[in-house]
Formats: sequence, structure tokens, C-alpha cells
Amino acid sequence: MRPSISIIVPTYNCSDNLKKLLQSIFAQSLQPDEIIIVDSSIDRSIEDLITSITSEIPLIYKRSVKKYPGEKRNEGASIASHEWLAFLDVGTIPRKNWLKNNMTLAIDEKYDVVFGHTKYRALNNFQMLLRAATYGSLGHETTPGTLVQIENFLRSGGFIEGIRAGDDQEWRLQLRDVCKKLTIPEDITLDYSSLPNSLIALQKKYFIYYMHSAKIRAQRNVRDIYLSVLLIFFSLVITQWNYLGGWGTNPLFISNITKIYALSLVISLLFYIVFMRLFKPPNQFNILNWFAKVFLFFILLFTVYSWNFYVVDWEEDSILFIPHITKIYVGLIFATSFLYRGILLPLKLGIKGNFIFPKNWIIIGLMGLSFDLIKSPGIFLGILLSPFQKNLSKN
Repeated sequence: MRPSISIIVPTYNCSDNLKKLLQSIFAQSLQPDEIIIVDSSIDRSIEDLITSITSEIPLIYKRSVKKYPGEKRNEGASIASHEWLAFLDVGTIPRKNWLKNNMTLAIDEKYDVVFGHTKYRALNNFQMLLRAATYGSLGHETTPGTLVQIENFLRSGGFIEGIRAGDDQEWRLQLRDVCKKLTIPEDITLDYSSLPNSLIALQKKYFIYYMHSAKIRAQRNVRDIYLSVLLIFFSLVITQWNYLGGWGTNPLFISNITKIYALSLVISLLFYIVFMRLFKPPNQFNILNWFAKVFLFFILLFTVYSWNFYVVDWEEDSILFIPHITKIYVGLIFATSFLYRGILLPLKLGIKGNFIFPKNWIIIGLMGLSFDLIKSPGIFLGILLSPFQKNLSKN
């Protein structure tokens, strides 16, 4: 007897896209046992669409007052009648063998969870540039397309409520904590073709995503917040240490303490960042790791800014004197980031060189830098606001 499957789809004012999604589900080589549509639209267009469709697969319409996709997925799971749950979004279209391939992996290889494997499609030149600066042409692990037993969904706690973005990534991390065997199919199983046609729209999406995901991490990883604050406190105390008891008369006076501390801090932060890069999942946002990068940047900036004053005392004849050192440092940071964002990262993400060159790399680099610049205020705001938010909950 084959396992039974409930597909859950959250919707909001997207009847045309839902119609395309339903057509792709009806064409699946393995048919689900029910499709649950959890809808919070401001009109009845989706409800009317569901009632107008004649299908051998039961279509269950659930009206919801919830705002965010994760909350609606929780609602859909709460009324599902079958042992396996599969999640889809209206913007992500599954390929014909998506459900069959995922279920085969789950049953034959005894996987607890099979994630979605999505490729982002570009429909015009602007979207091709946007994709090169963000997702690339490789497949990505996604919540849409994920297949999971309902008991493992319940063990994971479901999706965090009250969060507009980042809850799906957090849920996948939580699944890794409670399930033994998880995988992502080797072959692409879904296509996403709804990239925005506006740079501002994606910048807004990035800001909102990092603000909300920072709230999650700030509330779950309080330890990282404390360590970050402690790092700032030590930096303030140590740089003023020799002034606390009187310069030169203090028995605890340490010569060149600021330089020693700055050098040891730079080395420690570099080791920490490299360690996190090598041994932690790249898609797992970590507040302390992000803070270490920001703090390291400002430590190096301060060191460079003060170099000619503290090291060579403005002696221009000294071999260690470097004219315009601050401008050189900032220029190198910008140039390195620009080349990485415009050339190295797109190539790493599978974008072909003949699209990047001879001139698209400039536009791609500028787009990428704009997204990086928008992340930091989003993360800062998310961390600052998290203590004033209601406790994030799961069903």
C-alpha cells in the first residue's frame, strides 16, 4: 500500500498563479491524496476558483485570518488527513516527477525528510542580471517541494508564527535537529519563475528577510548576543585600561595594550570566521559570526586610520609611513567586494562567463553590493527590536 500524501499551499491574492500550480499538481506522475489551500485573500477569487474545479483529487479550501505563509502552512498541517505532508508555494512550480522522486527517496532510502530542490528561472534580461547577483543558475534547497512525515513535522514544532520571512529556513534547521536522515534530491525538482522586475522590490525583500530572520536568531541565540556585547565591553575597557589608574603610575600599566589587544582580536576573529566558514552550514545565519565580520572590519578600519599617527608619528620619511592609507584600504575593500560580487560569486553559482563578460559583471557587482549594504541595517533593526517583540511561537 503506497503512503498517502497531503499537499499544503498557502495563498494570498494569487488566483492566476494558483491555477498554474494546480495544473502542475494534476500532471504529477504520482498523485497526492488531497490538496489543502489555506487562503487569506481579501476577495473570494481563490475560493471561487477552487469551487469551479472538478478534480479526482480532493481540494480542501481553508479560509484563514493568518497573514504569513508559515502560519498558513501550520493551519494546513493541522487539518491534513494523511501521513506525509508536502509543501508548495504558488510561485514555485513542481516538475512532473517531483512527488514521485521525493517519495521514492523517502521510502526506498528511509529518509525522514526530502527537501525541495529549486532552480530560479529568469524570463528577461533584467531578471537574468538579478539572478546572477543572487541565486545563480544552480539549484537550492527550499521549503517548497519538501516532503516530510506528519509526525516529524509535529516534532519539529512547525513554522514559527508572527514572522514574515526566515521562518522556512528556521524550520529546515529545526528539522535537522529532530530528524536523523534528511536529503535533497540530486536532480532539480521545482522551478521558480517569479523573480521581481524591480531592483527596489528585491532590496525591500532582502531588508525584510534579514530583519525577520535576525529576530529569530536573536531570540533563539541569546548567548551570541551576550558574547557580542561582552566583546564590545572588553574593547572599551582594554583600550582605556592604562587611563583608569593614572597613566604610568598604575602598577597594572601595560605598555602598548591597545595594539596588543587589537592584533590578538584581529587574529582571533579571523580564526573564528574561517572556522565557521569551514565547519558550519553556509545557509545557517549566525549572529555572532556576522557580528565578528562587522567588528573585524571596523577594527581594521580603525587600525588603518590610526596607522600613520600611532606607528610612525607622522614621520613621512619613515619606511612605515603610508600616504593615503585609509583611502587605499577603503578602495581595496570596495574593489575586492565588487570583483567578488560581480565575477567570482556568479561563476561559483553557475553563471556562464559569456554572460558575465564583457560588461554585465559591472551591473551584477553593483546589484550585489546594494544587497549587501541593505542586509546590515535589516539585521541591526531585527536584533534591536527582538526584545520588544512578542515571544515567537510555534504551533
